[in-house]
Amino acid sequence: MHYERILPAGSGDPLRYTDARFEPTDPLFDAEEPAPVRPWRRKRSAVAAALAATVACGGVDRPGIHATDSILVQLEAGAAPPAHAGDDSEGPPIVALQSVAPQEEAPLLRVPLQPGTDPIAAAEEASRRSGVAFAEPVYMYQTSKTPNDPRYKDLWGLAAIDAPGAWARMTGDRAVAVAIVDDGVALDHPDLKANIWVNKQELAGNGVDDDLDGFVDDVHGWDFVDNDPDPSPAATGAERWHGSHVSGTIGATGDNRVGVTGVNWKVSLMALRAIGPQGGRSDDLARAIDFAADHGARIINASWGGGGASQVLSKAIERAGKKGVLFVAAAGNDAAAKPDYPASLKLDNVLSVGAIQPDGKLAPFSDRGSLVAAPGVGILSTTAPGQYERYDGTSMASPHVAGVAALLWAAHPNASLDQVRKAILSSAVPIAGVEHGRVDAARAVAALDGTGGGTGALKLSREALSFTAKAGRIPRAQTVSVRAEGGGAHKWTAQEDQKWIVLKQAKGETPARVSVRVDPARLAAGKHEGRVTFKDESGAGIPLAVTLQIGNAPAIAVLGEGCALNQDGKLHAQAGAGCALSAIDGEAADVKWRLPGGAEVAGPRLYGQFVRRGEFQVLYSRDEGEVDALQVVIE
Repeated sequence: MHYERILPAGSGDPLRYTDARFEPTDPLFDAEEPAPVRPWRRKRSAVAAALAATVACGGVDRPGIHATDSILVQLEAGAAPPAHAGDDSEGPPIVALQSVAPQEEAPLLRVPLQPGTDPIAAAEEASRRSGVAFAEPVYMYQTSKTPNDPRYKDLWGLAAIDAPGAWARMTGDRAVAVAIVDDGVALDHPDLKANIWVNKQELAGNGVDDDLDGFVDDVHGWDFVDNDPDPSPAATGAERWHGSHVSGTIGATGDNRVGVTGVNWKVSLMALRAIGPQGGRSDDLARAIDFAADHGARIINASWGGGGASQVLSKAIERAGKKGVLFVAAAGNDAAAKPDYPASLKLDNVLSVGAIQPDGKLAPFSDRGSLVAAPGVGILSTTAPGQYERYDGTSMASPHVAGVAALLWAAHPNASLDQVRKAILSSAVPIAGVEHGRVDAARAVAALDGTGGGTGALKLSREALSFTAKAGRIPRAQTVSVRAEGGGAHKWTAQEDQKWIVLKQAKGETPARVSVRVDPARLAAGKHEGRVTFKDESGAGIPLAVTLQIGNAPAIAVLGEGCALNQDGKLHAQAGAGCALSAIDGEAADVKWRLPGGAEVAGPRLYGQFVRRGEFQVLYSRDEGEVDALQVVIE
């Protein structure tokens, strides 16, 4: 197959572009930074110790920058939230604490701070409390782009990694999703629009959480900065096209007579905005990583770092690895001896990427010691709709590697994470300053050919669902995620063994979120048991146990020192107590809680600090079409 040059070698560049200039001094990120901060632990669990080891094994101690509005508190399983500390004379009587962890994990709470509170001291104090696994400040991370004037008139980076050699085998597949965790993606750029990821289980613009994942209208991704379904860049600001530039390198549409092409001509770009004007919060970045892994991304591109070694972020990256997701991270632009965090993590799903220049050597600004390197100087890619710019940085190198991984999975959909990662590492061309060398797309494809694929065995996010129902009421639906081991799209079917179990869909492709409902009509009081069996194309099955309890069981369970449901049916809480309220039904994502003052919280549990004395009312909707009231007395 013949491939023409995308751009002419002369000065007649047909692309419209704007010179990328150096950013002005940022008073937040360019200020003198505090000493390195480590999370404080009340005790070291096996998981926490392992995560600490992954950080300690590599990377540089980079001073952390912290948000001042809140800290992150990881509870142990079954623990209640921490008590409130501070003035209780103003503000709402009940302060809801958002959990930013997946439902199947122990709660990770965002605990607000009073103005002027030192987040480091607050995290240290919180870590000493009973039921707290660890606490840490909210770390802030920056994108790693170093803008510069235009230096090259063509996409030299694609030639440097021999993308055309790989295209002879595969030019990409929209079945492969790459998550762009960044500052947003220009969804309407003519060179990106065709390759933007679509959540097939969500209907656009209907204001309904169709797939019951806790995100309404998340058709193309999610904005974790502003908490809305539009993951486009910020509406204003000169430096807001970083994620769009990264996206173009991975998957600007090829062979469409428009602009440039990415490493993949076809791919699904999952837009996850988690970096705002002041940087990216560790909790927002962790939520974006969890979203990507739960919605079928095979690769996450992380062109950012340097905010400190966050356990919250490390755990999210590790969770993604358990779901077969490759995490590709920019090494950093400080010319340091080792990659920055999170590229420094020694996890089996992480690839750290340094930047090379056109002569094939590591760029002077690139951190040394990364696993691989890729082009990162004068990289032309998509920015504002219809525009293109040239950027420098390890941020530009990382998407070349993410794009190569997507090509490999397009050619071998059943390949495991380990097989793809090994193919990239083993085929790299040695260069100085890099552990394995410069990535080579054609050599990587050849390395993966003949290695076979993974089993694709089905995996469920939970083994059992439990429902309770009062007479005449229908409990809210619950969901279970079904995925294939190693990721990828695999067909499945589901069959229930009881008529009272109702499935919204009985077949599909992984990954999918399956809604399970129960119909208690014509069932006697007592406990009823059944199961749903999910099968793959080979006929191998995996069971989901379903339990339905019919009767007058309590609707709410309460946990926390100083919190109790009394015989009068009221919740009594000591002023300042931290309480966890759980709907007995289990894990229905669309349970709604309305607090005094009108604030609403969605999810099966309400974590709150009960602050101001008095008697109040909390409304909750655990059953379809029904709203119940809970009287709360704060003493």
